Amino acid sequence: MRSPVVTVKELSVSIDGAKILEGLSLDVHENEFFGIVGPNGGGKTTLLRVILGLQKPTSGRVTVFGNEPLLSRKEIGYVPQLASFSRDFPISVRDAVLMGRLSRKKLFRPYDRQDLELVGKALETVGMTALKERHVAELSGGEMQRMLIARALVSQPRLLLLDEPTASIDPAMKTTIYDLLDTLKHEMTIIMVTHDTGTISRHVSRVACLNCRVTMTTGEQMTSEALSDTYHYPVTMVKHGERSDRPLRGEEE
Repeated sequence: MRSPVVTVKELSVSIDGAKILEGLSLDVHENEFFGIVGPNGGGKTTLLRVILGLQKPTSGRVTVFGNEPLLSRKEIGYVPQLASFSRDFPISVRDAVLMGRLSRKKLFRPYDRQDLELVGKALETVGMTALKERHVAELSGGEMQRMLIARALVSQPRLLLLDEPTASIDPAMKTTIYDLLDTLKHEMTIIMVTHDTGTISRHVSRVACLNCRVTMTTGEQMTSEALSDTYHYPVTMVKHGERSDRPLRGEEE
């Protein structure tokens, strides 16, 4: 068994009196591509914030690389939800990615050749080299998401956290992002929050179905029953290339 990168033991989180996570326990191992699915308000983003050291547990414990999350923050790359990133700031793609090096710099230390080389490599990895001088406001949703992944990669993380990286982008761009993550999983551990249950099961090693509490499955074993228990309403799994006469979620019988 590979070493655990993230260990969560009996984690509970309450915010303003509302219970967000309760008795959550799980391990994420080295070079694992780990998916988290669940309804809005189910605690997915809160769990990422705990791993980042931005949210304190009410009870229980979380360790990252064997340390408290705050002590391991430099080892973590984070890709936020697209809606949380402002396009209004007047900055180029290259300069936005370069900001990902700030966590590795001492205060007031200028960027150096290594920083610029790492930015070039990150842009090449995500297929954005040709767009490096473009203003971020001119990017499509998928291009913006790849830029945010590049910004996370320049910090040279050992753990990559992604919060809804394929939300609100077209299917073709989703495919390129999943292909990119399939490549990156050989270099680092990946934890991804998503609503994209139909696609994620083909890429991840395990899935946590999270709605305050957690149900663990492997990607291949994710079932309609597990998702229905998590979302608290009927969910039908549809495999690509297969037809089903059963009604999809939201359709009338």
